[in-house]
Parts: sequence; C-alpha cells; structure tokens
Amino acid sequence: DIEQSKSFQDGLFYVQDTAAKLSVLCAEIPQGATVLDACAAPGGKSFASAVSMKNSGCIHACDVHPHKINLITSGAERLGFNSIQSHLQDATKVNPEWLEQMDVVIADVPCSGYGIIRKKPDIRYKNIQQMAQLPELQLEILENQASYVKPGGVLLYSTCTLVYRENEGVVKAFLKKHPEFSTEPLKLPDIFPKNTSGMLALIPGEYDTDGFFICRMRRKACL
Repeated sequence: DIEQSKSFQDGLFYVQDTAAKLSVLCAEIPQGATVLDACAAPGGKSFASAVSMKNSGCIHACDVHPHKINLITSGAERLGFNSIQSHLQDATKVNPEWLEQMDVVIADVPCSGYGIIRKKPDIRYKNIQQMAQLPELQLEILENQASYVKPGGVLLYSTCTLVYRENEGVVKAFLKKHPEFSTEPLKLPDIFPKNTSGMLALIPGEYDTDGFFICRMRRKACL
C-alpha cells in the first residue's frame, strides 16, 4: 500500500488521499532540496514533501488566501516541520526572488474537481462556463511556476480531475511553448503498470484513489 500522509484542516485531523501522496512520490524530492508548493493549502503536499525530505531543505508553501496560510503554518507546527515556510503568494504573479531557484516545483492547480466528486457531490452543480475557462488559468499558473525551476530541476503538474483539456491538454500546450521542458517516466509502486509517458490519470475504481492526474517534467540543464 502507498503510505498516506496526515494533515490538518480547520483544526480537524484528516488523512490525505493516496493519489495526492503519490504525486509527491513522483516528484522524487531529494533531501536538502529547495521546493515550491505553488497552491499548497491546506498543506498536505507540503507535509508529504517534508516527510520525504526528512524535514531537511526548504519548502515554500504558498497560497493566495490569508486564512489558508494560517492552516499551513499551524499544520506544520503541529507536525514539527521546521523546513516549511508559508507565503501569501498569487500563483499567477511572478516573484523575482524565486526565478530559477527551485529544485522542485509542485503545481497542483485549481481545477474542476470532478475526480473527488464522491467526496464533494456539490461539485456537480458548478457553473459549466466557468469550468471551461479553467485550462487558460491552469496554463498561466504552470508557465509562471515553470520560471522558478532551476536548469535540471523538476516541475510536477497535478489536478484532482479527469478532464482531458485540464490535464493532458494543458501539458501539451505548455510543452509546445516551452521546449526547455520535457516529460519524464514516473517511478510508480509495483501495483501500477510501467510508466513511460510521464503522465498518469488515476481513475476511481481502478485503484483505491480519488480521480487524479500527475505529470512530471524536467527542465533541461542547458539548451
């Protein structure tokens, strides 16, 4: 079984879904790395990253909402992770201090959320027109976060949906514009087939996970 991570939300204890934990495993974060978790709240992937790194290095956990920053900070304190720094940061806005400074960037972007509809059935009532605009936002976030990746570093893109235009569609549009990045095969637990594409769609019922999409990309060390 894939190890599950624990986090805190609104002061309550919960267990992170296996799919979200798997995305962090696919990042293969080395100890001592500098990591950016772009859309981090409530902090599950940052906490899983800290576990993977044995609380070494530095994890910049970001969110655009002040009250969610408090969730990340309090969760890190409760879990004893002093490697996590929380930041109020809009994922679409550039932070010049971070350009090409990150060994790993995790971009778990806002999405339609259809992969977790079993947990949040109200998702079915979302505005379809608003959902159609998501790929444009997702690509904007991915391009901005890519600018923080060091040459030779890793960019991990993920969503909790199974909509092609939000997943493979965004990745393909990004790679077309950014030849300095390319996908890399995912190293997965033995229960999964061998992966060569660098992309994985997890379908509920096929594995005991939420619906989820993961893509691992590496920035070329030099052009």
